[in-house]
Amino acid sequence: MDNSTLIKVLGTAQDAGYPQLNCSCVHCKAARNDRSIKRLQSSIAVVDKIEKKTFMLDATPSFSEQLDNLNLLAEADKLGTKHLSGILLTHAHLGHYTGLMYLGKEALNISNFPLYLSQKMYNFLKNNAPWSDLFKNNNLKAVVFEFEEKYQLSENISFTAVEVEHRNEHADTAAFIVTAGSKRFLYLPDFDSWSNFEQKFRKIIKRVDYAFIDGTFFDKEELGEIRGRDLAQVPHPPIKETIKLLSDLDESEKNKIYFTHFNHTNRILDQDKIKEKLVRKNGFNILNEGETLK
Repeated sequence: MDNSTLIKVLGTAQDAGYPQLNCSCVHCKAARNDRSIKRLQSSIAVVDKIEKKTFMLDATPSFSEQLDNLNLLAEADKLGTKHLSGILLTHAHLGHYTGLMYLGKEALNISNFPLYLSQKMYNFLKNNAPWSDLFKNNNLKAVVFEFEEKYQLSENISFTAVEVEHRNEHADTAAFIVTAGSKRFLYLPDFDSWSNFEQKFRKIIKRVDYAFIDGTFFDKEELGEIRGRDLAQVPHPPIKETIKLLSDLDESEKNKIYFTHFNHTNRILDQDKIKEKLVRKNGFNILNEGETLK
């Protein structure tokens, strides 16, 4: 990013965070013993330092702590106390919208705050309490976007939503291509598989500078081995599969890709770091909790 805009990584974990509640696997035990390695739910913020505005992508259950962390950055950059100017929602799964509760009258009681979301996501929220109360009480102002259309957030920041497949029990799922200053990034924390998205992604990766993509699982076996669950019930493309599929990309394009949204079972979280080194050896990256990309 140029000096006028930057990205702040607010979280890199799957919807339930890391460590995950009531889990005694080796990863979660490690994170409880060393709180410095915990990860909050996946979210990033894009910052316009000229207009003193920040925008969050997704509102997670850790919204309160993540806003505190964003406020520290805003304070350091002298953005003022009213820098948060909007939230973009990807979809209707636990880790991506439930932080909206902090905007209601029990907490911030914010007024007419811009919420960027698809029509189906808006229908889901406005027709289901307690989320509907946020619109009835004028805490939120819905800005409904159309997929593949460009929307301006500030003079320096704009976005285009891209529809992707991801179970969609309650609404649809969006990824975002965000233009910030002279650079672009893709935010794609959740999708089902590469089968219907690979060709589109190969076009997108050529025109972005960063791609933050679904790295929920490292391989297809871990969820069954560690939690006894069936990956088919919660489909995500494993990191190993993505590395193999995209192995033919130019090195410069591989280097744009950062995996995020790690489940607590993910072998990337192994303390020996062997799997993390494997990702980097193949030319890809791991998104780090709390890092700032300029």
